[in-house]
Amino acid sequence: MWKALVFLLAGVLPAQQYPVEPYPDNTERWEGDNGFSRGFGMTNHAYSFDWFDSHAHLAYSHFPTRLRGGQIQEVMDRWFRMTGMYQSGRAILMDPYLETMEWARDDPRIYVFWWLKWEQSDQLPEIQRRVKEGLVQGLKLHSGDFRKNANSDYRVMGTPAWHSIYAYCEQAELPIVLHLNQHWGDQRYTYGKGSKEFWARVGYTNQQLLDYFLSEMAAKHPKVKWVLTHMNFQGNESLARLFDRYPNLYVDTSIGMFLREFDTLSPEEIKPYRDFCIRYADRLMFGTDAFAYQPLESAYPGHLQNWWLPHQLFIMQLRLPQKTLEQITHGTAEALLGKYAKRAVKR
Repeated sequence: MWKALVFLLAGVLPAQQYPVEPYPDNTERWEGDNGFSRGFGMTNHAYSFDWFDSHAHLAYSHFPTRLRGGQIQEVMDRWFRMTGMYQSGRAILMDPYLETMEWARDDPRIYVFWWLKWEQSDQLPEIQRRVKEGLVQGLKLHSGDFRKNANSDYRVMGTPAWHSIYAYCEQAELPIVLHLNQHWGDQRYTYGKGSKEFWARVGYTNQQLLDYFLSEMAAKHPKVKWVLTHMNFQGNESLARLFDRYPNLYVDTSIGMFLREFDTLSPEEIKPYRDFCIRYADRLMFGTDAFAYQPLESAYPGHLQNWWLPHQLFIMQLRLPQKTLEQITHGTAEALLGKYAKRAVKR
């Protein structure tokens, strides 16, 4: 009966206002026991029961007293107990430490992308070893190195040694997460600051950095799965052009799709994001950039309420169709991991 209702409404509502398709348990209430409970839960909307955080961190920055062994276990167990309230049970950690990788190897909830510095282009043999032994399922690179190091040249990304690493990732189907561009201005809503000062002293622009990546890396290694983080600040139209031209590009939702608790999106704000998400669901991944462990030195305490949850709130307010929602919350991340996906987690 509910299917007939959807088709009836489809004939009178504009396309962007179609009701989301009912979740399976709603269908059971409509059809089970001759529809006895069909009126229960009529306010339920599309909701994912599998939120896979594709961009997370174990600790704030690189806390000097590193977590080890049982400490990592305790922190991550606690994190999933908290985020489990919102149906989160898996995460990709961007992490540089071998002890994190060794701990996570046998935990089906955790994937580790090795966070490398640009001066580590000699690490190809070690990358190959860690991939073979199941210690890492991807790489993480960050343009922040160019901001921290004096006279740093971003064209280090295109040196022969790095091209050898990209070629290996292409052959091995190993994803690469790349924090490439830096937003312009101080994104105070998402706690960002200091960008204007950075661009006032740097010798290149966002566009130059992006163009270099596209021509020197994405185009020359078309089978590498490149994940660009925090890229939604560029705007949907710009990202759409990139997606249409480069089928090997992905973007996570971190920072760009962010909504503080009790804030709401207007219909005018929802429509462009909703249309974009429906069109490019297989290139978008839920990610938060949250930290599971925050020592006292953390500038942003409370990463569940102040970091993880705002990303979920943004996506939920888009009222996406169930198929689109499932793709963004976990389907794209699973496809990205491909053969590196671990055994299913019992929920």
